[in-house]
Amino acid sequence: MIRITVILFIITRTCFGQNETLTLDSCIQMAKNNYPLIKQNNLIAENQKNDLKIDKSEYLPKLSFNSKASYQSEVISFQGLTFPSDNYLTGISLEQTLYDGGVIKQRLKLDKLTGDNQILENQVELYKIIDRVNELYSNILLTRESIKALNIYIDDIENKTKTNISAVKNGLALQSSLDELDAEKLKTEQSVVDESENLTALYLNLGKFINKTINDNTILTIENSLNISEAEEIKRPELKLFDAQKLLLQQTREYYSKTDYPKLSIGAEGNYGRPGPNFLNQNQRFFGSANINLKWNISSLYNRNNEDQKLNINTQKIDVQREVFEFNLKNTLTTQLAKIKSLRTNIQKDKLIVDKRHSITSTASNQLENGSITTTDYLIQLNAEMQAVLNEKLHEIKLMNAIANYNTTKGIRNF
Repeated sequence: MIRITVILFIITRTCFGQNETLTLDSCIQMAKNNYPLIKQNNLIAENQKNDLKIDKSEYLPKLSFNSKASYQSEVISFQGLTFPSDNYLTGISLEQTLYDGGVIKQRLKLDKLTGDNQILENQVELYKIIDRVNELYSNILLTRESIKALNIYIDDIENKTKTNISAVKNGLALQSSLDELDAEKLKTEQSVVDESENLTALYLNLGKFINKTINDNTILTIENSLNISEAEEIKRPELKLFDAQKLLLQQTREYYSKTDYPKLSIGAEGNYGRPGPNFLNQNQRFFGSANINLKWNISSLYNRNNEDQKLNINTQKIDVQREVFEFNLKNTLTTQLAKIKSLRTNIQKDKLIVDKRHSITSTASNQLENGSITTTDYLIQLNAEMQAVLNEKLHEIKLMNAIANYNTTKGIRNF
């Protein structure tokens, strides 16, 4: 007997040891890492590196190769000199920028900020999956509790049926009492089937998000999600995006202002062919040149004020968008906080209601056995107790979901 007990204990410990325990925070983190959109962050970062490499290459000398062959049906001829109709020219030119007004430096900053903005935009989209995981996680817990309550209800009906069978045989109760109990049991079993199918679908959907198999053996906890911080500041990714967008506009202004500056460069060119600078010499030969260039696109100054005004308006639009976002966010947080306080109060009352309902059901059970009430009366009280127990569990899970939504809205989730 002792050996059997030890073996059963070991088997039980082994089975329970294999059950995976998940928290809402862990599911959210796994969903983020598994969601296909996360791959876009790496692509954006890689593209950003390439843009910066391209920008830095502007500091290098520009080397070009040219080759040209031509034939002319008419050529110059004077004082006994005859020029050939065919000409050939092959050359290499080199140009190095000495001063560009800081355009390349500002473009480096601009491209980096552009990449940072794209990553933040991606983070905002990724953040939306938190609500979906919250919903799935909470619905699984709610459905599990519903099934558990229904099964307890079925057990109570079966126990009462066993008691009534002997009463019917002895003529102390009518067959209709058993039929009523059987009908209630069948109806409850139908509800269990519906809830079980719904639970299976919820398992599959959450499993797809976190890339894990979820089933009845998976333990989902709520303890780690029951904390809120009203004093903690809002940390939504949208706020970071608003700041980054304004910084990008400011950098855009800096970049365009640098394009108004004059550009200074030097160059050299080496050629082989004919004709050259000395067109009287028609021999194919090497010749070269060097130059210094100053360019200033003065016409770019014409619309500078208009461009600056456009950027200022876009900056103000971002400020308005941020103001609207924060206004709506604070209203949502106020509503969510009120809901949390309401649920906490109701949970305290739920415990009292369950105790009262259990006492009433116990009394009704004794009355049914004594024949002082009908089976219908007993089922009404049993139903009320089951609903009270279920309501307490539902309120606890809804409280978890409400706190999770509050933390998500405030941006203080572990994400």
